[in-house]
Amino acid sequence: MTRYLVLAFACLALVLAVAASAAPAKRTDECTWGASSVVVEQVNGKLVQSEPATTGCIP
Repeated sequence: MTRYLVLAFACLALVLAVAASAAPAKRTDECTWGASSVVVEQVNGKLVQSEPATTGCIP
């Protein structure tokens, strides 16, 4: 009987540990990812570059 209680407790502890590690991280307002792009067009024989367009979270 004692073995079953120990085994049940060990299984419960394992399930709780896995569930806690799989929980999503707390989100903050700061981030370090994002993307920027420019467009270059030919106007009157000259290349004209647009302003950078940013997407995502760029601090």
